[in-house]
Amino acid sequence: MNTQSTPQTNTNSPRVLIIGGVAGGASAAARLRRLDEQASITMIERGPDVSFANCGLPYHIGGEIEEREKLSLQTPETLKAQLSIDVQARTEAVSIDRAAKTVRVRNLDTQAEETLGYDKLILSPGASPLRPPLEGIDLPGIYTLRNLQDMDRIKAAAASAQSALVIGAGFIGLEMAEQLIHLQKDVTLVELVEQVLPQMDPEMVRPVEQELMDHGVKLRLGDGISGFKAAEGGGLIAQLNSGQSIAADLVILSIGIRPENQLAKEAGLELGARGHIKASPYMQTSDPDIYAVGDASETIDPILGGPTAIALGGLANRQGRTAADHIILGDQAKPYPGSIGTSIVRVFDVAAGVTGHSEKRLQQMEVDYQKTIVTDFNHASYFPGATHLTVKLLWEKSTGRILGGQANGFEGVDKRLDVLATAIKGQLTVDELEHLELAYAPPFGAAKDPLNTAGFSANNIRSGRVKPIFSLREAEGTQLIDTRPAAMAQLKPIPGARNIPFPELRSRIGELNTEKPVTTICALGKMSYFAARILAQHGFDVQAHVGGWKVEQQSQAPQADSDNSPDTNSASNEQAARPASEAAAQEVIQLDCTGMACPGPILRVKEAAALLEVGQVLEVRASDAGFKNDLPAFCKANGYECLSVAKDKGIVTGRLARGAACPVASAAPAKAANGATIVVFSGELDKAMAAYVIANGAVAMGGKATLFFTFWGLNVLRKDPAPQIANKSFMDKMFGWMLPRGANKLPLSKMHMAGLGTWMMKDRMAGKNLPNLPGLMEDARKAGIRLVACTMSMEAMGIREEELIDGVELGGVAEYLGAASETNANLFI
Repeated sequence: MNTQSTPQTNTNSPRVLIIGGVAGGASAAARLRRLDEQASITMIERGPDVSFANCGLPYHIGGEIEEREKLSLQTPETLKAQLSIDVQARTEAVSIDRAAKTVRVRNLDTQAEETLGYDKLILSPGASPLRPPLEGIDLPGIYTLRNLQDMDRIKAAAASAQSALVIGAGFIGLEMAEQLIHLQKDVTLVELVEQVLPQMDPEMVRPVEQELMDHGVKLRLGDGISGFKAAEGGGLIAQLNSGQSIAADLVILSIGIRPENQLAKEAGLELGARGHIKASPYMQTSDPDIYAVGDASETIDPILGGPTAIALGGLANRQGRTAADHIILGDQAKPYPGSIGTSIVRVFDVAAGVTGHSEKRLQQMEVDYQKTIVTDFNHASYFPGATHLTVKLLWEKSTGRILGGQANGFEGVDKRLDVLATAIKGQLTVDELEHLELAYAPPFGAAKDPLNTAGFSANNIRSGRVKPIFSLREAEGTQLIDTRPAAMAQLKPIPGARNIPFPELRSRIGELNTEKPVTTICALGKMSYFAARILAQHGFDVQAHVGGWKVEQQSQAPQADSDNSPDTNSASNEQAARPASEAAAQEVIQLDCTGMACPGPILRVKEAAALLEVGQVLEVRASDAGFKNDLPAFCKANGYECLSVAKDKGIVTGRLARGAACPVASAAPAKAANGATIVVFSGELDKAMAAYVIANGAVAMGGKATLFFTFWGLNVLRKDPAPQIANKSFMDKMFGWMLPRGANKLPLSKMHMAGLGTWMMKDRMAGKNLPNLPGLMEDARKAGIRLVACTMSMEAMGIREEELIDGVELGGVAEYLGAASETNANLFI
């Protein structure tokens, strides 16, 4: 006998009313239907679109997402067909009667009102962009971006605009600036605080700022908007707090959001300090039959406790799912675990993101924390295309528990943020990060992932094996030692630093004052740590700059150099200094420097460029971000022609050729295009320092330098203590006793005051991290500056060759005149 089964009806199925769609509301509706086929589900949405990809809106404006319909994820019709949900679009919720469990709604097209009942109510109203009550805020041409209709209006306005002003440098502001550049607009970005991405820490967003400026975005940081007015002939004038003004055809407001809480507030639901609707771990409000999800809700900080409200689409989706689970499953539902705010943004080729707490937030909360910053490669450095990736790690000082992390780079930033987010939710410590097993093959990672390295660095700090500093301001009053190679120190000097390349440190420790603290610094932070370990084990009080010069340097707008470098301020990031046909006719020599940390690429270029013949072009690929600016500077300083510099996805490709002022390696030396020959007549400290400063500067700019010491200037070169010299006459010995012996004994030309003024000047210069004479003399030795002692003056003053420091040549007037003929500056000091 055939029997037919009858569908079971759940008589306890609830009536659920959802106010607001998009991420939270639509997710709740879909989950409710999957859990209960009989539930009555009604969704009220004020706009025409019930579910759309709001994170994709900027990318359609800029044309990266070409088809508008791809952003519309669901329509009322598809939700009805797929999920049997009653969707009422263009309908606004007017009021909630909690006692009667009803909501009064109004159709925005007909203005007709009706009352809808519910057993459970889910609020997903979202948040609206801030429009502060400024003068002229309602003028035409000022837009905010929240929905598809806003997107359409901005896209239409951008079609005829020449210039655009984006106000606010958060995630949406940066995405809009990027997309408007793609549309070839003249873009200015204004941010009230002194950095872009205020959610992150300043040193971690500098690559983003540099990327924006490299693509032509004009940054106005630390300034805000005070009002707007219409410009004559069309467009707008934005008045800044600083008193300056900016003209633009189009203005995008992206200064923040506020939760849509009016309905909840009027219904008497409990609100948080910033106006968000307070929600339990099951997303219940102060009324257990009303739930709040998405941007308008306040949840729990799972890291340090307390309330938090974070506006992200992924969080809204999961909160909607949690609310639906609790409505249907009750106590069997799993609570929402809280939000840690993992987020990321792409700005042209650079990505940057944050998870957990930033350092600024931990300081506000008065948390006792520690930190480190490491820079490594996104995958094995020897595999082609390796690019730099920087990670900042923050942890609880007492336990080592990870509290937050940030990252920036060209590739692999999302992977590291995701791992850190998982580590935070799992309450891992930095000890465990050291030994975290992560996927490794040369194209994807490294045997020691940047996160492992961050763990190593964190534990070096926790164990006391290194004393870290994070700003050169903390190095005041110490001996600042730049451990980079000499060529890089000359090309990009660190203010106040003395260059002792790391491989030479052990043999040159004697040059340091053991009674004075030392600070080590390098390009990325690794060599400075190694140097600090050496010095600490030799008895020095030493601290290492963590993160290196890369994170210390401030972002700089590109400067075009008409003499020797191509235009580096092009939105396309491709520059050519000579016609492509001419360059193509030359022989091109390839040099791959990807995967090499600074200063590796520039040192390799220096070696390869010296071998270039006429008619050859050196084409270099490097993954060091600073190489884009280093190459033109190197070419200018050394007489090469910088043909082009281009950057694509973190790889810089530069081309150079031997210029007219730069001789072929195999040819006879040509007359130097620059340099200095200096007669040092004075034996006074300040004048000797001036001579060495000028000579070192001449060599750093690619020229030659010769210092010719005569009469009292010979005292600069004397050894201290003096060696024993046999057969000296009494008068020769008298000169030796009466005159200052060596760099440390020279007086000031003014204010010497029996030595007191000289001591005061030396102490003041040390306190301000200014160079001293012994340091300048060592720099000159490393740079190959010629030191020539006048033999006639030596004879007159009874000074023997053995009494002079190493490396001094002996010569006369002819020697000086020969050197002078090869330089374009001749000085008498």
